[in-house]
Amino acid sequence: MNCIKKLLAITLTLILVICSGCVFAEGEEWTCPDCGSPNAANFCTNCGAEKPKEIVCLNCGETYPSDTNAVFCGNCGEKLQQAGPAAVKYEGDGFATPEEALTCYMEGIQNLNFEQIMSAFAWETQIEHYDLQAYFERMGAYQPTICPRMPSVNDFMFSANVNALRYFQANMVYRSVEDYILGDDSPYKGKGTIAFQKDSDDVEVFLKKFENGRLEKLTQMTNITILSPDDVTNNLFSREQNQENFVKQTACYGADEAVNLVGMAVVEDETFYCCPTICRYGDQWYLVSVSSMTNMLLGISNVNQAFICGKGSLEDLLR
Repeated sequence: MNCIKKLLAITLTLILVICSGCVFAEGEEWTCPDCGSPNAANFCTNCGAEKPKEIVCLNCGETYPSDTNAVFCGNCGEKLQQAGPAAVKYEGDGFATPEEALTCYMEGIQNLNFEQIMSAFAWETQIEHYDLQAYFERMGAYQPTICPRMPSVNDFMFSANVNALRYFQANMVYRSVEDYILGDDSPYKGKGTIAFQKDSDDVEVFLKKFENGRLEKLTQMTNITILSPDDVTNNLFSREQNQENFVKQTACYGADEAVNLVGMAVVEDETFYCCPTICRYGDQWYLVSVSSMTNMLLGISNVNQAFICGKGSLEDLLR
């Protein structure tokens, strides 16, 4: 009997030692992702949540916290293998006013910083609030066949919609940049895509078309000004029929509020214009499209949806 008691005592002691090593082992301090409590053990002493696993570089053994933003190892340069699929959020925190959102977009072009340009947009928020019924009602009045986004019924389709939206808006910016670099005298003017001239262009000639310094001119942008649509459309924007259409457009975005603004700036001897749609979701404003009702009223082509820049007045640029 005494032997059994001794054996039980030894077993219990071993269990306590092992468990205390698991729960109370001291280590690098970490913050519990569930309750926010500071900890130094393997499990949170407040709620019991397990310490997040570290990411270990498979090449050199360097360790990183599980929530690191690092993609490559800072010690050896090897790409880190994340512990699991991380949720990527493309949009920023939004802006307090629509003017701030538009200014961020324009300054991104001025800084030749594509990431800054894209940070002005709502990506996930727009897809989350996208109103399929409103889209059908609006577009059905224009064309018999429409191409709505897929319904975001699961994570895969939600992600597909977000990335399709990002591609579409990025391509609009790309086409405007391309058209601006090639200039008014370019044989590609207004076509929106690059095309070789048969029997006249080779790669060297093609590349030289982009070595004219025009893109760098955008960094000289000055006097950034925010205008209302009526300032450039001769009060067309505020007409009742156009306002009714604008309300329908806003409904498609599922936004709490929407505005069209016009950004204008001086680029040396040229003038820069952009006319995006800007929406408010909750307290935050974002660009939702480089296109807008203002673009439609002005007759701006698909090539120049993101921005138009050139010599003379806006009317001169649109001729």
